[in-house]
Amino acid sequence: MKYGAESFGRLKTAMLHRPTYSVREINPITMGYYLFDAIPDADRYLDEHDQYRKLLQAQGIITLELSDYIQENRTLMDTLASLPYLNDSSVISRRGAILSQMGGGRQGEERVVREALANLGIPLAYQFSPTDHFEGCLILPGGILFIACTERHRRASVERFLPTAVSLFSEVIYVECPKARRFMHADMIYGQIDENLALSYPAAFLETYSITAKGATPIDFTKHMASHGVEILSISDQEQKKWGCSFVPLEPGKIIHYDIALSAKTRKVLGSKGVEILEFHPEALLAGGGSLRCLTLQILRE
Repeated sequence: MKYGAESFGRLKTAMLHRPTYSVREINPITMGYYLFDAIPDADRYLDEHDQYRKLLQAQGIITLELSDYIQENRTLMDTLASLPYLNDSSVISRRGAILSQMGGGRQGEERVVREALANLGIPLAYQFSPTDHFEGCLILPGGILFIACTERHRRASVERFLPTAVSLFSEVIYVECPKARRFMHADMIYGQIDENLALSYPAAFLETYSITAKGATPIDFTKHMASHGVEILSISDQEQKKWGCSFVPLEPGKIIHYDIALSAKTRKVLGSKGVEILEFHPEALLAGGGSLRCLTLQILRE
């Protein structure tokens, strides 16, 4: 099987995980441990998850189910309430998967995902040690890796990864973020729609560096991306809180997004640039504190 989701060709294959058992076990004591914002209505949560899967399939996307690729870690899988948010636990490049090392209530997810990747025939480009804490990054067009050091990353883990990252990618963009839950993953502050257009929340970019084999250079992120031919549209504080940057790119100029995420003004601007938004309305899914992108492990693009 071919793999890699770093280009902006049409999304062909994605993996989801329907949490049939674990979502029913969340209670007032475990809710915060698993990073849920509320106790979900399990039946409605699963129904909305199914609706999202059908939406992807209606777009011609092959949707794999994580549990179909798990044997050894099946018991563990059923105890991990945050496991459905597969985007956080792995990102897949043409060089293989960068497997996160999850922490807190998410610890152990990497074991389950590692087994699934092995059964899919996807090699690991990098695997963190058990003492690390690193939850996700973004792969941008042009062989660029985007790392946001958030509250879900340990700086030392990022520093150990950087030499390998620089050898795998033409450039690493490193962003120092506020250590707050609303910025917990890279896609909460930046999301690329296609090779030439992106959304970002500039206030979260405290310090930004371009890192190559030659060293690290401080950059103005918007200007730097413009030099790569990328126009960045800024979103508001309210939009960021509603996952404004975190969407699923289907193909150039076409995304799936929560209908609550973007303002009418932003949607109008995107429409003027030819962007089509397939909107999905969340209710029960909001309890999990994540976006549709969080639920989606992008396996293969054209």
